[in-house]
Amino acid sequence: MVFFVCFLLWGVFFLFPPPPPPPPAAGPTLHDTIQAEPSKVFDTLMHSDADLGVSTTPPPLPLESAFLGLVPVLAQVPADHPWGGRCEVTLAELVTEPLILMTRSNAARTVVDEAVSRAGLTPAGVTETGSSAFAQALAARGRGVCLVTDDSRFGLTELIVRTPDGPLTVPLYAGWDAVHYARTALHELVDGLRDHCTRRTETLIGP
Repeated sequence: MVFFVCFLLWGVFFLFPPPPPPPPAAGPTLHDTIQAEPSKVFDTLMHSDADLGVSTTPPPLPLESAFLGLVPVLAQVPADHPWGGRCEVTLAELVTEPLILMTRSNAARTVVDEAVSRAGLTPAGVTETGSSAFAQALAARGRGVCLVTDDSRFGLTELIVRTPDGPLTVPLYAGWDAVHYARTALHELVDGLRDHCTRRTETLIGP
């Protein structure tokens, strides 16, 4: 997942794929974004002209914050992989394949490691990368199963990962200056992001 520090104007207001619906008549516009590691998003927000941060870690005080929802960590494989026609895979099945994982600073990696450890399992092999797009490119070339929160690229098939504790997910949080001059607009933006997260999660794993 790409984590955002956002600069706003007025007009459209969604960050995550798929492409957003037509913009409302009025409301915040996403003018630009910068990418940062999850642990650095809100520090970057507080030391820049950005307006809003989105990360898998809660923002610190004095930022105002909102929980956006849980986002699935997806196993992604080429269409011609034996799992290519499936919608989900168990954790026990997953570890039998070489895994392409994000680095340990990424929340998707953390939840994968914790779930595997709790289940007493050991992956057949692990390749690490700091880029979810590169992880997907490696998976598309048959180098293993990538585990990311991004929408699929390169023709990959998405599978929900079922664990003994339920689907593998990570939390998303938004944070912003509590006295921001456009505080009302930021609340509208956050509400839109929350609705989008809910729809995406329900589409993939159900309500």
